[in-house]
Order: sequence, then structure tokens, then C-alpha cells
Amino acid sequence: MKTIFRVSGYKFGTLICFMMFVWFSPQCGAQSRLSLHEAITKALASRATLRAGAEQVSIAQGLEEQSRLIANPTFQFENQNLRPGMTYSVDVDTYAFLTQPLDILGKRKQRIAVASQGVASSRAQYELIRRQIVENVKQSYWAARGAQEIRDVLKATVENFQSVVDYHSAQFLVGAIPEQDLLRIQLESERLKIDANLAVVEATKARVELQKEMGQTEFPDLILTESLDSNETPIPPLDIQMVLAQRVEVRVANADLEEAQARAKLEDVSARPDLSILYGYKRTQLVDTNNGTNTALAGIQITLPITDRNQGNRAAATAGVRREQQLLAETQAEVRADYYGALQEYQLRQSEVVETLQPLQEHASTISQIAQAAYAQGGSDLLRLLDAKRAQLDAQLAYVRGMVEYQQSIVNLETAEGVAP
Repeated sequence: MKTIFRVSGYKFGTLICFMMFVWFSPQCGAQSRLSLHEAITKALASRATLRAGAEQVSIAQGLEEQSRLIANPTFQFENQNLRPGMTYSVDVDTYAFLTQPLDILGKRKQRIAVASQGVASSRAQYELIRRQIVENVKQSYWAARGAQEIRDVLKATVENFQSVVDYHSAQFLVGAIPEQDLLRIQLESERLKIDANLAVVEATKARVELQKEMGQTEFPDLILTESLDSNETPIPPLDIQMVLAQRVEVRVANADLEEAQARAKLEDVSARPDLSILYGYKRTQLVDTNNGTNTALAGIQITLPITDRNQGNRAAATAGVRREQQLLAETQAEVRADYYGALQEYQLRQSEVVETLQPLQEHASTISQIAQAAYAQGGSDLLRLLDAKRAQLDAQLAYVRGMVEYQQSIVNLETAEGVAP
């Protein structure tokens, strides 16, 4: 009867220890807290690639300003009839005149149009870089948030399971349990510690990757505060034409096409003649006198496009337009595929959250409770109880991973829709 009492006490004590075997996130006070919005804000303020994109816009604006300027006149001064033994003031003819290029055939106007399209293209490229940074930060944030959750779950599990190990060690020392049961408990504890250590490594890597995407140069520890079960409101599908209108990639392709078209027109008008006017002063020394005559000089200068009519540049610019048209069509096809793929992924992930992940935790918790009750009444052995607890832990980790993938599918869908960050 004494042995039976001691075994029953062991069963009851084990049940109490396992009832304390809960999973929670440990409290941390010294670490900085970071929300998703704060991560995006810091990334947009810190990323050098975004600042480089802004400088590219400034470059395009400078080129546009330059294209609006009128060509400078040229000044020419000449002396004629220079010879040995001459008297400069008496024997030399003098010319001084200005030459002003005229742009009356549309070349300047088309240069301005090309430069303006360059500004539009650089601005679209800047917006594309900005959205790519936001998307990468969101993806990295949720990956790091999930790794943080898994790390905290396993850390809490190891800490709580240590009390179970201590209890069974005490029971073994007084002969209440066989050594086999103690070894099973110790083996489970070691397995949990290994998983917890690996989770710390993965969480650190994910956090550093997030900080890299944020453009940070220092990598302190952080507490990511967004809830994994946020954004549960279903996202309705959009009309594909609206998606095409919202996607920055399509705007970039359109801007590149319009710039190529403007450049092709510029090459066409560049084949037209260049026209300049000349106006100046001429002093001619009269023969056999000490007097000279002052006269005005006027004229025009025009290029003759006989052999060079800009044929090669025009052909190249026309081919460039055709190329940009094909790239635009390719971009639109990729946007369609991205959107429908992202939409289907999101719908599947949402269905998984509602129909699988949430019930999975409930079922695992129920099985664990049944195993505990059976173990307390002697209807189950320690190994079955450990399996039930392991299944409960696996269900919780599966829930975390599933929610991370669900949040990332939302990011993918918003990116595919072209939603402004």
C-alpha cells in the first residue's frame, strides 16, 4: 500500500507540474519596441537607395532646365590684309560680328519634351524604389516577428519544463519512479533546449535582416510589437484595370515608352537644317587714302542635310519605341500574373487560418487535457503524455508560422494591387 501511495503521489505531482506547462512570451523591459509603421518610417528615412533615387530626380530636373535654355551667341573678330610693313590703323580691314543660332524648326521644343519625360520617368522610378523598400521591410518584419514569437515560446517552454525535470529527479532519488521515466523527461528537456537555441539563432538572423532592410548601421535587440492575428478583415478582389492603373511598374513602363516616343520625335526634327543669323561691323580701308568706311554686316547660315539626315539615330529611336512597347506589354502581363497569384495565395492563407490553424490549437489543447486526465488516473503512461504535450507545442509553432505566412500573403497582395504604402 505504501508503494501504491507513492506512485499515486508521483502521478498527482506530475499532473500539477504539467498543468503549469504553459507557453507565454517573456517580459522584457530594456529592449526597444518597434511597430511595423515605425520600421517603415525608419527605412524611408535611412535607406541610401531611396536618397539616390531622389538625386536621380534632381538630375533629370537639371537636364530639363538645361533643355529650356537658348543657345549662346558667338562673337567673332577678324583682321584682314595683315602684311609686313603695314600700318595697322591705315592698312588693315576689321570685322566684328555676332552669330546667333535660331531654333525655329521645333528642335528646342522637342528637347524640352524629352527632358520632361525624363523627369516623369525618374519620378516613377523613385516611387518604385520606395515601394520596393516598403514591401521588403514588411516581409522582413513579419518574418522577424514570427521568429521572435517562436523563440519566446520555446524559451518559456524550456523554463517551465525545468520544474518538471526537477520534480522527477526528486522522485527518482526517493525511488518513486523508474530511471527510464527520468531519462525520458531529461531527453525531452534537452530536445527543447536545442530547439530553443536554434530559435534564438533564427530570431537574431531575422532581426538583423529586418534592420538591414531598414537601412540601419547598428543592430541592437528589439521587441516587435505587431500582433500576428491582425488584419483579419477579408480583402475583396479588385478589377484588373484598376490594378494596372495602380501598379508603379506599369507607370514606369509607360513613362519609359513616352520618353522613347519623345526621343524618336527629337531625332526626326534633328534632321531639319540648323539656322543662324549673323550681324556685325566691318571697317574697310580705302585704297590710296588714309580713310576707311564703316559698314554693317548681316547674313544667315544654314546647314544642308544632304548626306547626313540623321538616318541612323532616327532608326535607332524608332526601334527604341518598339522595344518599350514590348516591355510595357510584358510588364502588364507580369502584373496580371502577380495579382492573380497573390490573390489566390491570400485566399488560401485566409482559409487556412480560419479552417485549420485556429482549430488545430484547440484540438491539440483538448488532446493534451485528455492525456493529462488519463495520466492522472493511471490510464496512460508518461510517454503518451509527453507526446500529447509535444503535439500541443508543435500546434502552437505551426500556428505562428501559418500566421506569418498569412501576414506575408497580405503584403504580397497589397504589393500586387499597387496599394500606396
